[in-house]
Amino acid sequence: MAKPKDSLPRHEAAACAPETRPGALRLSGGVFTLSVLTLESPDAQQLARRLQEERQRNPAAAALLKNAPVVLDLSAIPAEAPLALEEILAVLRSAQLLPVGLRNAAPEQQQLAGEYHLPILRGQERPAGPAAPASVVQQRGTLLIEHPIRSGQRVYARGGDLICLGVVNAGAEVLADGHIHVYAPLRGRALAGVSGDETARIFCSALEAELVSIAGLYRMPERNLEQWGQASQIFTTNEQLHIAPLGGRHT
Repeated sequence: MAKPKDSLPRHEAAACAPETRPGALRLSGGVFTLSVLTLESPDAQQLARRLQEERQRNPAAAALLKNAPVVLDLSAIPAEAPLALEEILAVLRSAQLLPVGLRNAAPEQQQLAGEYHLPILRGQERPAGPAAPASVVQQRGTLLIEHPIRSGQRVYARGGDLICLGVVNAGAEVLADGHIHVYAPLRGRALAGVSGDETARIFCSALEAELVSIAGLYRMPERNLEQWGQASQIFTTNEQLHIAPLGGRHT
């Protein structure tokens, strides 16, 4: 059978085929929620003891942080103090926390971080001197926060209620052994009754939260929720988490 006149030899056809290239890498920015752990001491064994104490005292909060990425804040560690970073990283990983970076690190600490391929994250400068007092008032077991809570910040009312007069921004986290009151939009994470108090509640002027939790029961509200953006209360009955209008009780 004769070859058609318009056909090409195989090697010429291959040469004429369009060149195929792999897809280009696409690099884009994003905003993610990261927990910040402020080191109280450069000693890894002390950190291990503190983590164990918190796990026993607040098992519900510990369960929510399982396999969570954490940023280590070194603002409380003197620049000249020897930092057992390798041991500290091992302690965190054994506690099922995933260290992903450092912040407020002195130059010597930044150099040490580079040896373990940990990035230095920005967002808060290491204080040059004594830190200015925060506008926090604590009375009768109630912790009052008068300023907005920024992304990456965590506030915990140990043994009592938490009252926030400003917005709780996305990426922030507020915790309390008792109730949580937010007289502004709640856009971050709110965990009440973290020591196991099932009667604790969360109250807010506008519910836009990433996560709400009562005594270990949690829910991630979505924008199609009827109460989204509305004044709301969150409570539990019969081991079920409920979201209802503020001033009403819907079960």
